[in-house]
Amino acid sequence: MSLFRKRYYSSARLLFASLLLILLLFMLLSLLFYHRLQQAQQIVEDVAEHAVPAVLEASQVHEKVKELNLQSELLRDAVSQAARARASQQISQIIVQISSLDHQQYVQHQYQQQRLQLIADEARSLDMLIAERLVLQQRNRQWLEKLTELQQLNQRLSQQLIHSPASQRWLLAYAGLLQQVTALYSIDRLYNLRQSRTELLNQLSVNQQLLSQLSEQNQLDARPLTEQLSTVLLSDQGILALREAELSNIARATGKANFLRTLVTDYASETELNAYQSAASLMQLSQQSSSALQRQNQYSFALAIAAIVLLIAIMLYTQKRVIKRLKLLNEKVQAGGNFAGDDRLFTSNDEIADIARSFTQYSNTVAAQQTALERQSLTDGLTGIANRRHFDSQLRSAVAMAKRMQQPLALILLDVDHFKAYNDSYGHLAGDDTLKAIANTLSDTLQRQIDMVARYGGEEFACILPNTGPEQAMIMAEQLRLEVLALMLPHHASPTAGFITISLGVSCLLPGQDINDNILLNQADKALYQAKTEGRNCAVLG
Repeated sequence: MSLFRKRYYSSARLLFASLLLILLLFMLLSLLFYHRLQQAQQIVEDVAEHAVPAVLEASQVHEKVKELNLQSELLRDAVSQAARARASQQISQIIVQISSLDHQQYVQHQYQQQRLQLIADEARSLDMLIAERLVLQQRNRQWLEKLTELQQLNQRLSQQLIHSPASQRWLLAYAGLLQQVTALYSIDRLYNLRQSRTELLNQLSVNQQLLSQLSEQNQLDARPLTEQLSTVLLSDQGILALREAELSNIARATGKANFLRTLVTDYASETELNAYQSAASLMQLSQQSSSALQRQNQYSFALAIAAIVLLIAIMLYTQKRVIKRLKLLNEKVQAGGNFAGDDRLFTSNDEIADIARSFTQYSNTVAAQQTALERQSLTDGLTGIANRRHFDSQLRSAVAMAKRMQQPLALILLDVDHFKAYNDSYGHLAGDDTLKAIANTLSDTLQRQIDMVARYGGEEFACILPNTGPEQAMIMAEQLRLEVLALMLPHHASPTAGFITISLGVSCLLPGQDINDNILLNQADKALYQAKTEGRNCAVLG
């Protein structure tokens, strides 16, 4: 061992020595305080000379931003190419004018320049969308004129056709088809337009069938009208294509205009706040600086003496009420103990006591968050029932318990029939709602506390039924199938039925059998496959 040991420096003593050094420095600064006050007075005068121009320039920026907001609204609502071009040009000019202002605090700052560039880019994008929309609207007006012409031709043709029940039916169907096509211009949602497209295609097919029932002469007269209507409706630049493009353009332009308005509004708010802060600061400095500096010149020496006395008192107080308690707090934190029983940390209701309470609260919060996180990791986020991870764990435990207690155990795997076709027909949001409804039904049907239902994956679910034999398991499987069928969820794309149905595979672990959870799961999966091959909407015992 070395004869000389490294000297130990106490943190408390170091802090106390630092406070003494701060005291010496503060005494030196007090001697310089009077001189600094004189310099501060000169600084206030400089602020008065330079801050006023800054406020005026900020006001100019604010006015330009308000004008920019107005021109953005005019661009969005433009009804002609001339109005669109005029509004777009005004926006570009205003942005250039704002950029040309040379007040460093508001415009030349890099962040503000980036915001202006983003506004300019969004304005150009909106301008292109509005130009595209006006072209689409012009083409749609031309097709409306074409529809009017077809209606007139239909009226003249009704006088030329050889009258018969078939010709009357075709004329009525064709007139109704023209009305449906005209009604497309009153649709304002893409979803409704696509539904109308399907209906119109069906009506065109019906019209073709009615046309084939006409006499040869009537067919020769009526066929050109049908072909013209098909061209008007279904061509690449036809009514359906143009209306879909126009509605899509309107949706994008609305979103773009709202985003541009938000950008401009945020920019205006920021410049207004900057102008207000500069004006408030200037007024406050103008009113207070002169009188305050005079008083500070008189009281500076007295304040320095008072500050020295106060610092000495703080040093004594810190040694007794802070440093000692901090050392105790450190010992408690390292020991990981509870602070509630030690009154020494709570002799004063101050920051140290708050730290002690916060550490206890933090420990409790971490434990609660850990419990909540563990619970979330075992729950399916969509349906609210157990997830695959929880299911795998419970199945292993249930198999081990059944073998140990010599009790039967049933496992049911079920799959929603033709669910991909359901998603393709009704959309994934409707598919999610269907999975939630099925999960709730399964949970409500399995009323025993020991039973478990879980989402196995995708549209597959699994049920664990402890102490349940094959007969009871098949009864429960059939009950689950009927309960889901009773939901009467429409599924027109299903070849099995017009409603949502499920196929179920059942497997059982009987007392005395030595099979593991994987084998039991494989048996249920094979039974589920057999249920699908037998036509679905049934339960099969594996």
